[in-house]
This record gives sequence, structure tokens and C-alpha cells, in this order.
Amino acid sequence: MATFSYKAIGPDKKVFTGEISAGDREEAAKFITKNGASLILVREVRHRGLIKGAVPAIEKITFCRYLSVMLSTGLSLSEGIEVLRTETKNPLMAKVLGDMSYNLEQGVELSRIFERYPDVFEPYFLTLTHAGEVSGKLADVFTYLETELRAEYNLSTKVKGALIYPAIVFAAMIGIGVLMFFFVLPQIGRVFLSLKMPLPAFTRYLFTFSITLQRQFVPIILLSVLAAVGGFFALRSKRVRTVFVHAARPVPLIRNLVKKIDMARFCRIFSTLIKSAVPITEALELSLNLLTWPQYRQLALSFPDEMKKGKTLSGLFKESKSFPPLLVQMMAAGERTGTIDTTLADLAGFYEQEVEEEVKSLTQIIEPVLMLFVGIAVGGMILSIIAPIYSVVGNFQQAAGTPGR
Repeated sequence: MATFSYKAIGPDKKVFTGEISAGDREEAAKFITKNGASLILVREVRHRGLIKGAVPAIEKITFCRYLSVMLSTGLSLSEGIEVLRTETKNPLMAKVLGDMSYNLEQGVELSRIFERYPDVFEPYFLTLTHAGEVSGKLADVFTYLETELRAEYNLSTKVKGALIYPAIVFAAMIGIGVLMFFFVLPQIGRVFLSLKMPLPAFTRYLFTFSITLQRQFVPIILLSVLAAVGGFFALRSKRVRTVFVHAARPVPLIRNLVKKIDMARFCRIFSTLIKSAVPITEALELSLNLLTWPQYRQLALSFPDEMKKGKTLSGLFKESKSFPPLLVQMMAAGERTGTIDTTLADLAGFYEQEVEEEVKSLTQIIEPVLMLFVGIAVGGMILSIIAPIYSVVGNFQQAAGTPGR
């Protein structure tokens, strides 16, 4: 199957573009024009592998919600996806939905189609979809997925919102530093250094350093922009994020925050997988592999095998000594009553509230530390400037008083 890019005019006389997978050019053209569109151009895109790129979380939430509603009302899966394709504003999502629509008409399973988009749909997404296809409860699966994705999105939004103020303070601190070192201090420094007067060592170093920085203004700004862009893309890599997690281990507040985020995510995903009739060993492996903390991901290698030997889930979690006692106790209670899915869902809500409180505590510590740092930095620069000014004024006073003696 090849990938074709196309340009066409829709029934509303608007030009639209996209990509689609098809057996040949004729099949692609037939699919594009089936709803009354007029084809302008279609050509094969060569050497294409898996489609890369991520879509916003809200797009995936909308996708799950709409499909759940459409399937519940009796609309076929291909019709529902085609409606979504015409409505979405995200180019990548439109491309994905167009590919889905075509492949579904060719008889390909939805879970197999999702495998083409590893950056869009997580492994548990594929597993749940496959479980829904086997059980005939695909509408329920998309309802579960919407609930899980929305809970994760809300938690992420709250964490980001709580960090906005410290981020603004940090950005302001960087801005003040750039303004002082590149524009203010070099002008003052040239005046005092030209006077050939004795200056404190720190003041002389500060003036010399700022003048040197100003001379390299353009290269420094370019390198800073490149570093910021590189850092942004690097943080999207799972390997880089793992390195940062390892580096943050000694910091108790950050360590506790990451672990609680992992617990909330684990409980939510594991509960959803069990509720969707995914085998418990597969659900456990998937849920652990999606966590950030490396120690939890390592357990995904041993826990499923131990469960196949007859060990209980709560017993495994207790033996590992890596999970909070509350999680172990609640899991044991859920196993006894046969309500482990609802128990974990409730526990996910509890840990999400814990994360919110942890983030508030973290920001309450970060804010005064940043303000103190800004105060010390600005105060140090001011003192380094005021000291030579007082020295100059003192020299002028001595020079003015000398003739009268």
C-alpha cells in the first residue's frame, strides 16, 4: 500500500489537501471523489514509513468522544471517521482520519491502522481498541478512553497552570539580566574603566565581563536561541526525560511529585484496561511501561511473569516495596471484593488531588527562592555600581578641599 498526496475542490467550492494510503493512484482518486469532490492533483509520496508527529491532547479527546457518540447511535465506524475528517482543523489529524477512513473501507481493523501512528496513539490506545473490536464494545472503549485522556489532560493543565507564575518570574529575571549585562553595565563600565581609578575586584570583573558579552551580542543570542529550541525538542524525547528524572532523584519535592503523577497515571490507565476486559498481565505490563520513574518501568519485565505463577497483584506490589502502602491496601481490598477497576479509578482521583497539592507546595517554595535570588543578583549589581560612584565623589571632594588647606 502506497501513500498519495492530493489536492481537490470540495462540494463547498473550497480547496483542500491531504494524504491517503491506497493500493494505487486510481483507488486514491476514487476515494477522494466519492463525496462529490473534484480532484485537482494526486501523486505518490515515495519512501514514507510511519507517519510522524503528535496531535494536541484535546484533539484525541474530541476524537474519542465523537466516535463514542456516533457508534452508540448506530453510525458505522468509517462514516463517523469521515465526518470527523471534514470537521477537524488540525492538518495531521485530518491526514490520520483520511487514512483511517480509506483503510476501514478496505477491511483493515482500526487497531491495526492505529499502529501506523505511534506518535499519535499510545500502546494502551491500541490495546483497548483491539479489546473493543473483539468484544464488540468499541463505543464503551472510546468512552473509557475519553475519560482517561480528559483526566490526564486536566491534571497536566493544572500542573502547567500552577507553574505559570514561577515561569514568569524566571523569564523576568532572565530579561533583567540580559538588559543589565548587554546594555546598562557596559555603558557604565566604560566610563569608570576610562577614569583609571582603583575599583573593587568584583566591580572591575563585572564591568569587564559585561563589555566582553556586549561585543559578542549576536553570536550569544543566536546560540541561546538554538539552545532553547534544541532543549525544547530534546525534552520531547523519552530518553532525555529519563535523564532529567535521574538527575532529579536527590530532590525530595520533585521526586515525590513525579512519583505521585506516575501513581495517578498508573491507576487511571490500569483501571481502564481492566474495565475493557484486557488480560490483567497485559494490562499491568502496559500500565507500568507508560510511567516516568525508571524503577516502575523495570517492574513491567517481572510482574506479569510472577502473576502467571499464581502470585496476587497486591502481593507483588507489597514485595516490591516501590509503591505507597495506600495503593497496596486498596488493591488488596479491590481483589477481595472483585472491584479492583473501580477501586483504582477512585485512587486515581485521590492521587490527582495529591499532585495538585504537591504542585502548590512546590510553587510556594519556588516563588520566594526566585524572588530572593533576583534580589541578591540585582542588589549585588547595584552595590558594584554604587561603590565606585562613592569613590569618585570622595575623590572629587578631596580634590576640591585640597587648595583651601
